[in-house]
Amino acid sequence: MTGHAIYVCTDSGVPAFGRKGCSVHVQAVLGELARRVERVDLVTARAGGQAPDGLGDVHVHEIGRPRALDAAATERAVVVNDALAAKTVGDLLSRHFDGDSPSLVFQRYSLWSCEVMELAQAQGALGVLELNSPLIDEQARHRQLIDRATATARTRRAVRAADRPYAVSAAVAAWATDLAGVHVDVIPNGVDPKRFGAPLPAPAGRPFTIAFVGTFRPWHGLEELTSAALRLAATGRSARLLLIGDGPERDAMIGRARCAGLDVEAVGAVDPAAVPALLAGADAAVAPYPAGEQYFSPLKVVEYLAAGLPTVAAAVGDLAELFDDGRELLLVPPGDDDALARALIRLHDDPPLRSVLARGGRAAAVERCSWRGVVERVLAPTDRRWAA
Repeated sequence: MTGHAIYVCTDSGVPAFGRKGCSVHVQAVLGELARRVERVDLVTARAGGQAPDGLGDVHVHEIGRPRALDAAATERAVVVNDALAAKTVGDLLSRHFDGDSPSLVFQRYSLWSCEVMELAQAQGALGVLELNSPLIDEQARHRQLIDRATATARTRRAVRAADRPYAVSAAVAAWATDLAGVHVDVIPNGVDPKRFGAPLPAPAGRPFTIAFVGTFRPWHGLEELTSAALRLAATGRSARLLLIGDGPERDAMIGRARCAGLDVEAVGAVDPAAVPALLAGADAAVAPYPAGEQYFSPLKVVEYLAAGLPTVAAAVGDLAELFDDGRELLLVPPGDDDALARALIRLHDDPPLRSVLARGGRAAAVERCSWRGVVERVLAPTDRRWAA
């Protein structure tokens, strides 16, 4: 169809063409937008590499990462970057928005950003704001937040200016709704099932292999995963960890597991295109998370399911509402390494159950969790011209 879409991400921690899960998310949405319109522009603080296959026609505008000497100055610099992003979006709309075909500004919510959504509103473009986490709370808890009042005010402005604000989980939607006083829909993250194809049987003749994909940070449940794998091995059952990804906790986790005698293959960070082949060498996959408030819509879970891997996941976010426990995956309480170990022992000992979960999980990913369906649900209520 005719039309113009501008995707905006001013979060310098999200490299648009990088290897992180958030990067895969950005690329998936860009691909769906490119399928719908004649022209797609990407306005980003950090491209993070060359465009992957399928996104070579996207026009990239890299505005740069803000640099400052201290936290307060960094916050002010990010506000300046938001204004620069809005100016870039305004220039693009002026050049490519003719009024006869629809224009869309689709933004991944970033802390301190509001001027992009307000610019879209002022110029008559459809503004979509995707909220992936309560970034104000995250910044205060895990990093440093100096001017919380301004961060809150600017987030409130962004949500109110958007024609279509939505969140990836009910917890994030409730946070944004309470903050801004407007309704925020819930549309969970998705997957491209075609990336994974039909699942293959795991290779025979090697230990039961448990895959983990992600960034090695404390909130991904690395302690729980290590403890559960060691408990499985302590029963005399063969066990092996396949770790895909990188991060500050990686070396410590690998060292602890190997010192305890666990077989570990750690491949590091890889291109997203390489993940399906690596997962094909596993018997099961895990998405552990620690106890506490968990608002995620984990990309890794739907990717495991699309790969046809029997999956054990901590019941974070809306997973218990989205998937059938026992038929599509196995859910355990967050932070409970005993329950995680029991679920892995169950999978190890029950090949028929693994087959049930592989089929059910793959069907759920294909039928209910495609990125095409996600973007369709985002855009369909706004203007029928955006329908796929």
